[in-house]
Amino acid sequence: MGEGKTSLERRIFKASLFVLIAHMLFKMAGLIQAVVMGRFLPPETYDIVYVVAFEGCVFMLFMIGEQVLGPTMLPLFMRELDTRSEETAWRFANTVLTVQFLFLVAAAVALCVAPHAVVELLTRWGPDSSPEKFEKAARSVRTMAPALVGLSLGSTTYVLLNSYKRFFLAAFGDAAWKFCAVLFLAAGVLTSRNGAQMLMWGLVAGSVCKLATHLFGLRDKMSHFRPTLAFSDPEVRAALKSLSLLSLPLLLGILFANLREIVNNNYVLSAIDESGLMQANSMGKKLQSTLLFLVPYTLSIAVFPFFCELVDRQDNARLGILVTRFGRMLLSVFVPFAFFVAVAAVPITSLIFKGGYFDAVAVQRTAVSLSFYTFVLPAAAIEMLVMQAFFANRRMWSVTIIGVAFSMVSILISWIGLKVCEGRNLLLLAFIAGGFTLARTLKSLALVEMLKKNAPVFPFRETLAFLVRVTLATGVAAGLSWLALHSVSGLAVLSGRVGDVVRLAVAGAVFGAAYLAAAHGLRIGELRELFAFALQKMRKRA
Repeated sequence: MGEGKTSLERRIFKASLFVLIAHMLFKMAGLIQAVVMGRFLPPETYDIVYVVAFEGCVFMLFMIGEQVLGPTMLPLFMRELDTRSEETAWRFANTVLTVQFLFLVAAAVALCVAPHAVVELLTRWGPDSSPEKFEKAARSVRTMAPALVGLSLGSTTYVLLNSYKRFFLAAFGDAAWKFCAVLFLAAGVLTSRNGAQMLMWGLVAGSVCKLATHLFGLRDKMSHFRPTLAFSDPEVRAALKSLSLLSLPLLLGILFANLREIVNNNYVLSAIDESGLMQANSMGKKLQSTLLFLVPYTLSIAVFPFFCELVDRQDNARLGILVTRFGRMLLSVFVPFAFFVAVAAVPITSLIFKGGYFDAVAVQRTAVSLSFYTFVLPAAAIEMLVMQAFFANRRMWSVTIIGVAFSMVSILISWIGLKVCEGRNLLLLAFIAGGFTLARTLKSLALVEMLKKNAPVFPFRETLAFLVRVTLATGVAAGLSWLALHSVSGLAVLSGRVGDVVRLAVAGAVFGAAYLAAAHGLRIGELRELFAFALQKMRKRA
């Protein structure tokens, strides 16, 4: 039993490593893209082209498909592979791909035909209230609409690659997309062309690169690909019925989550006639979303196929042990990290983004968003892990009901912020980011309690004692780091990027040393497990 447990955990860690490498490339490209956009695109252009047209429209529609098909199609495709045949599994996959392609083409055509209606739906801009922003946003939606096809088909090919446990190329497709966008944007800057136009073309070209990368990963399966509508096949029809039943509740929850994003990121901030607030809110998410992708999301992708296997074997005890163990490891890292970012938000933002159009005001605004958004990391990390256990158990309605409820909480807090923060833009940004973080934290707690009905996860006394120890260690480290940061911030010689680096180095060194010492004294064993595993891997490679 012990050997089997160790073997499974090693397989999960190995799978996580491959996904992590690809996601590091993806997020590095995304960070480079954000820095270049922040410095070379005026805040108003960033708000319109990237936040509203791409993130608020094209990317939002892509994420609906990504979040529905990932957790629902993968267990069904794997079940068909295991219990029936590869041929049956691929008839099912080809039917899904064909239907998806037809819907995506129709959606892209709709965006091209009626972009003005889309902009009116997403923002408070209109032909009378903000004519220039309204027209520019509509043109941007029309230009980037074709990207929806490649990005969303890539969601399904991503699932197929993961089903065969080919994690690296599945994740690398996203990196290829981002790198392509960066190259187009850099080319526009270097050749003094329209940067916004080059960015849009790069995002469209990147969607093609993502799909091409996935197809390369499935090159030995290319003979299975063919346009199919196998509705008459009873086995395919049964699988499609299961997919529909699993997807419906999940789709409802995702629609409410995207409604939350539209209200928080576009609708509320478009009511204020000041450029750069959408940019600050968007960039404030970059660090937490990067880390969320690199560790918890990577781990959740790697564990999902293994969770499905455990559920199929009805081994809920092992499932509970894995969720609890990995969850505590994540918390031992992300709780202190969130506090460190809150302490050092200004030098972090200044070091990464400041320059060109991204001035001191933009740094201050983004630092506020960054601080509040980063506090979501511990809860979001647990949520991602727990959600995979729900999906493996095919418990979609539980996730949906909880997700809808807490999406509405976030929207309500943002609406209250708009009403009470008139003229105080930093406070409004704090309301939006803080409301999102609070709602996500409550959602995570609710999901853990619901999962306890299926698996023994996070036993109360042990978990409470663990959280108390982590909080104490973090509090000591944060206090000492804050004192160290402010003791060097007043030095006149520390200016510009050199000053940011020195301030971060001092604050980070003090925080890290204090947290590790406190963690050792309080016996936070999860950190030792992480270090031991890393050292073991390094020795093996040496």
